[in-house]
Amino acid sequence: MATILVIRNDDGFSSTVRGAGFDVVNLELIKTSPLDDLSDLRNKIAKLPEYDGLFFTSPAAAEIFVKERNGSNGFHGSVYALGSRARRVLESAALTVKSAPDANTAEEMLSAFEDKEFEGRQYLFVRGEKSLRTIPESLKDRATVDEVAVYKTEAPEIPDQRVTAMTSQIVNGEIAWVCFFSPSGVERFVELFGGAARLINAAAIGNTTAEAITQAGLKIEFVSSRSNAEDFARGLIGHLKNLE
Repeated sequence: MATILVIRNDDGFSSTVRGAGFDVVNLELIKTSPLDDLSDLRNKIAKLPEYDGLFFTSPAAAEIFVKERNGSNGFHGSVYALGSRARRVLESAALTVKSAPDANTAEEMLSAFEDKEFEGRQYLFVRGEKSLRTIPESLKDRATVDEVAVYKTEAPEIPDQRVTAMTSQIVNGEIAWVCFFSPSGVERFVELFGGAARLINAAAIGNTTAEAITQAGLKIEFVSSRSNAEDFARGLIGHLKNLE
C-alpha cells in the first residue's frame, strides 16, 4: 500500500487515516506563531465593549485572542467563528459562538445570516497576516470592520536529505497521495519538490486550497465536501477505499 503524505503535524487527521489502515507520513511545511508585537491586539481587547461582534476564521487567531483576553472585559457582543476548531477554542473560554456548521468559507458563513444581522454594526476581525480578508471586504458596505493581525505564517527548515529521500519515494510511487490544508502549504510543497510534485495525487481540505492546487499544476483527485479535518479524513478514507 502506497504512503499518504500529510502536510501538517501528526494529529487527529493523521490518526484517523492511519486507523483506517493507511500508511501516513507527516511533513510540516507551514506553521503559525504569534506576532512578536501583540500591542495592537491588546489595545483592541481593552476596547472590546465598543464592538458589536468579533470574527474569527482560524483556530490560531482564536487561540491567541483567548490567551491575551484573559477575562470578560465587559464584552457582550456576538462572536462568529468559521470551522469547528475555532469554535471550540472560543467556547472553551466561555464565549457564546454563532457559526454556520455547513459553511466551508468565510463567504458562506456570512451568507448563512440575514443581511440585517450585520447592518450598521461595528466588528473586530482577528486574523493572520496573510488573511484573504473576505470578512471586511464582504461587509464593507454594511458594517464597520476593524482588523488586527495576531499571527504570522512561517516555513520550517526541511533538511535537504529528507527532501531528496521523499522526492525519490514520490517518483517511485511509494508516496502516492499528498493532503493539503492551505494554499501556502501547496506553494511550499512545489518549491521543495519541483517536478516531482506533479506526479503525486493531491487531496484538498476545501475549495480554496483546491484552487491553489489546480493553479500550481498538480493533479487534484479529491476535495473534501466540508472544510474541516474530521470530514476531510473521513471523505478521503471513503474515496481511497472505493479505489481499492
